[in-house]
Amino acid sequence: MRKSAREIIDTIKRIKGFTKDYEVADSLGIGRGALSNAKKRNSISFFDELVLFCDRENLSLDFIRQSQLSFSGSIRTVVAPGNLTPEENSELVQVGVYSIENVDSSDISDLNPVNTIVIPRNIYKEDSIVIQVAGDSMEKLLMKGTNAVIDTGTKDIVSGSVYAFRIPQEGNIVRECHSEPSGLRLRPYNKNYPTAQVKWEDFNPEMIIGKVSCSVINVFK
Repeated sequence: MRKSAREIIDTIKRIKGFTKDYEVADSLGIGRGALSNAKKRNSISFFDELVLFCDRENLSLDFIRQSQLSFSGSIRTVVAPGNLTPEENSELVQVGVYSIENVDSSDISDLNPVNTIVIPRNIYKEDSIVIQVAGDSMEKLLMKGTNAVIDTGTKDIVSGSVYAFRIPQEGNIVRECHSEPSGLRLRPYNKNYPTAQVKWEDFNPEMIIGKVSCSVINVFK
């Protein structure tokens, strides 16, 4: 179900930490009257500005339009307060962010984090890791530089879900996975990249690093 104009505006407020409508208008680069008219008429006339906003914030346009804050049925986006610490809010935890690009093994236990991030405790399990997405093969689902939470304890394949894989001769990749009679189809979201096929006779469960459970956006007020 599509959001109403009011719901879209409220979503942007929540993402950016705004409290006033005029802050949304200024962030989008539109007149405050245009925003007011959109709410009254429940009609959006500034679609191009919304697209630019989503590109700037590393969001899928569906993040604004859909009634649930998610990119797809298998990936949700979590908005975390970037200006708070675990000491200020016990529901948060600070964790390392890892780059798995050009890593020869699916085991990252010996890697050093490239960054840290503060995220809600309820999305970070014992077997979770947070990676920094490299490349643009999964745009607009996961933008380049996005922080994604991977559950390394979940390796059972569910068609339509997104997983991090270690593919021989290709390296570590993130793809939407589909189970088919002949094998696994690994689909990128960016149409400029080819879909890969792993035949069942070539498949090894150790190829699966884990299931991508969500992406995280830090919002600074």
